[in-house]
Amino acid sequence: MRRTSRIALLALLFASPALAEQGRLRERLTPEVMAVVYPGAERLGMEEGSPPAIAVFKGGQIVAYVFSTLDIIAAPGYSTTPFDVIAGVDLSGRITGAKVVFHQESMIVHDRVRERQLDTLLAREAGRPLRGGTNALPPDYVDGATISARAMRAAVLTTARLVLRAHAARAAVTAPTAVTTVTAASTAETVPTLDLESFSIKSWDDLLAGGAVVRRRVTSGEVATALTNAGAAAVKLDWPLGTGDDLYIEFMTALVTPPAIGGNLLGLLKFEDYKRELPSGAQAIYVASNGPYDFLGTKYFRESEGNRFDRLRVVQDGKTFGFVQHDYSYATPIEGQQVTGLFALPANSGFDPLKPWRLEILIASVGTPPLTVAFGLDYKIPDTYVLQVPVASVLKPQPQQQPQPQPQPQPQSELEPEPELPPPVPAWVEAWSDARVNIAILAVLLAVLTLIFIFQATLARFRVAHRLVRTGFLLVVLVWLGWTAGVQLSILNVMNYVSAPFNHFEIGFYLAEPLMVIIAGYTLVSVVLIGRGVFCGWLCPFGALQELLGQLSRALRVPQWNPPVALERRLWMGKYIAAAAVLTLVMTQIDAAGATLEIEPFKTAITTRFTRAWPYVIYAGALLAIGLFSERAYCRFLCPMGGVLAFLDRLHLLNRLKRRPECGNPCHLCERGCPVRAIEPTGKIVTAECFQCLDCQVEYYDETRCPPLVRAAKLRGDGKPIRVGVTHA
Repeated sequence: MRRTSRIALLALLFASPALAEQGRLRERLTPEVMAVVYPGAERLGMEEGSPPAIAVFKGGQIVAYVFSTLDIIAAPGYSTTPFDVIAGVDLSGRITGAKVVFHQESMIVHDRVRERQLDTLLAREAGRPLRGGTNALPPDYVDGATISARAMRAAVLTTARLVLRAHAARAAVTAPTAVTTVTAASTAETVPTLDLESFSIKSWDDLLAGGAVVRRRVTSGEVATALTNAGAAAVKLDWPLGTGDDLYIEFMTALVTPPAIGGNLLGLLKFEDYKRELPSGAQAIYVASNGPYDFLGTKYFRESEGNRFDRLRVVQDGKTFGFVQHDYSYATPIEGQQVTGLFALPANSGFDPLKPWRLEILIASVGTPPLTVAFGLDYKIPDTYVLQVPVASVLKPQPQQQPQPQPQPQPQSELEPEPELPPPVPAWVEAWSDARVNIAILAVLLAVLTLIFIFQATLARFRVAHRLVRTGFLLVVLVWLGWTAGVQLSILNVMNYVSAPFNHFEIGFYLAEPLMVIIAGYTLVSVVLIGRGVFCGWLCPFGALQELLGQLSRALRVPQWNPPVALERRLWMGKYIAAAAVLTLVMTQIDAAGATLEIEPFKTAITTRFTRAWPYVIYAGALLAIGLFSERAYCRFLCPMGGVLAFLDRLHLLNRLKRRPECGNPCHLCERGCPVRAIEPTGKIVTAECFQCLDCQVEYYDETRCPPLVRAAKLRGDGKPIRVGVTHA
């Protein structure tokens, strides 16, 4: 049995996300897992309920529930692949334990040290109350994988709340109550109510098939027919009609208040955030569309128009419900939809979510008065999302039956459903709070760098000061930003940011790494303004390590080598090829595990400080060794992150590196002195290959080395007029 369990676990570890045993929790509860999640469990129940969970019995009573984050919320890790953490929550609202059984976190997978750290961090969740307080380890306990650890911990807490709220509440309703004098034949009246507790993962197709989401397609021909029937065939519309079968608008709608609908449409974490913002008793509907006609219109952001939405309304029992700007919230489009929104209906509006209603999209003509035609879409909440709740106060005994004495029931375990658990602190808020000191340090560091570039002309006039400032700054970037704070922007960050609009991710996921977000934002702005060199030359910890080692090697008179110009241009293409290969293989899931990301030695040399398995250390060491003989060879020829930034460099707006007409003809001083060979024989600076080290600017202002300035100084000594030309790169 144990051997079979181990084989199952091995299969799980190497499975793709789609094959990661989702929905088969019982098979994953091996003795090793249960020893962490709920040690001492005597018996397990069946997997049941929505969200699905397994009851844990002790002393013949239910004492806790075991659940899987993958089965319930499918939260993604930093690798964007959902992980699977199995955890337990007892009836008092405390985590009983947690263990990860599947993940593809690139910073942790195949790293025994960090896997042990992650296991320890999750195991220490045992005893953590959902209502607040913690004895847990901080997420940065998992060295170099803070965002992964934080995401897993947040997923455990979020899922535990869902499980406890649904299962404990259900158990409380079905548990024996005090003895009454009503006969066993008594019946209780029930009232329908929305199921606001249950949740299970459903695909877009599942929601459509079950009637939870409905949609309608309207063609240009249908709009033209409606206008003709209204006697206005020749009116002008905001968006002109196409030919008969051309799509004008396809719109969809749903009631999103039930978690089983809203959680799947918005993502459960986003849904929970939105629900907390809704006033008590309010309902919300989801509206999305494809096609050229925009149901949002433009009047909702015009105060003169009353900030109202004039292109949609809801009708129920002859009553019309309109919307204004404060009723609207943006929702991330899914399934390729172009426009998506959430619209709130206050509790006192008279809207009944259990009754049928109709969404109408209004298409109006231009001019006064406008002619409007409506296209409706009927909706009724499916019975799946409605509960029949007994009314305990209304009991009707059957006539002509004598009450029988009832035996006193045995006391049951106290099932105390959590009535209203406090909203969890979003993971990103916790992350920014924990990183306050580091954020302040980083702000100072970036302010200093900004001043360096603002006053680069002044700094470049002093050769020694420039060298001290640059070397000191690189040391801070390497030691503090890289090795201490663990911030190394990489191609993985690029992939996550690029794929964000196409995945069901929330902005909070990306904000959960505050220093990385700040660096990424600063890098993007600097690339657009100045070029690639701000990050690659000043803010990349691995680049700083290479350059500092290069300075040491030159001080030790290690021979330096640079390829011929023709060969160098071919080698430059290496980083573009590497970037394209990594992005293609990983984002298309050909390399779902992200093995090609290891072309970047950042994880080994910076994030983990060379504490990985020896093949990774040898690879990183070999790249650094090459850099001892050729300045920043990896950055120039192989770095995929450098390839992405060099490609974006073509967008830069400013050229602040000064040149003279003599540069390249006859003078080649800067060209020969450029450590990364980013200056062509013509004197032109190739900014896509330039690291903005400012060495050429030091030469530019040096009156003892720059030939035009030397000649000018000589002419001054002879009393002759002087004119020195200036251009820009």
